[in-house]
Amino acid sequence: MVRIPINGLSNGEHPVAMDVPATEVEGIFPEFIGQVHIEGSLSKVGKKLLVSLTARCTAQLTCDYSLESFEEMIEAEFSLSFMQDTELFLRRPDQAQRIEDDPYSLRLLRDDDTFVDITSDIAQELSIRLPIKRVAPQYRAMTFAEYAKTVLGNAARVEDDDSHRGDGPWAVLNQLR
Repeated sequence: MVRIPINGLSNGEHPVAMDVPATEVEGIFPEFIGQVHIEGSLSKVGKKLLVSLTARCTAQLTCDYSLESFEEMIEAEFSLSFMQDTELFLRRPDQAQRIEDDPYSLRLLRDDDTFVDITSDIAQELSIRLPIKRVAPQYRAMTFAEYAKTVLGNAARVEDDDSHRGDGPWAVLNQLR
C-alpha cells in the first residue's frame, strides 16, 4: 500500500518522497519490477489537500520485433484533490463509485483520517503509460520492414508499402492519393 500521512499537518506545502516495492502496489501490472519511486508535494489549505506527484518505475518489456527482453523507465505525473469533511463524507455514500467514474474529482476524507491511500492511483497512472508498441531501444529508429531485412537479409520478402497492389480491398482507397 502507498499511503501519505496527513495527521497533524500544518497549512502549507509539504514534500513527499518514498520508495515502495512494485510488488506491494496492489493492482500494478506485472511488467513493473523493482522500486516505485514517488516524489512530489502535498499542499494543505484549511481542510483541502492537493497532492502533486511523479511516480517512476522500471518495466521489463518484450520487444515486438525481436522478442528480446529490455527494461524501460515509466514515469507518470498526476494530481489528486481531497477535502477533509466528515459530515459531507457521511452524506455521500456514493463517493466510492464517483472515484471510479472520475478519478480526477474531489475526494472526500473524514476529519480524523490519518493518511491518504494512493495505491490504486499509482497503479493506474503507471499502467496506462506502458507503451502499446514495445520496441527495444536499439530498433526504435527502424520500421519493421527494415528490421526484417537486417535479420533475414535477402530472404526477407517484407514490402515497405503495399499500395501498388490493385486487387486488394483497399484498392479504391489507394486511388484517393
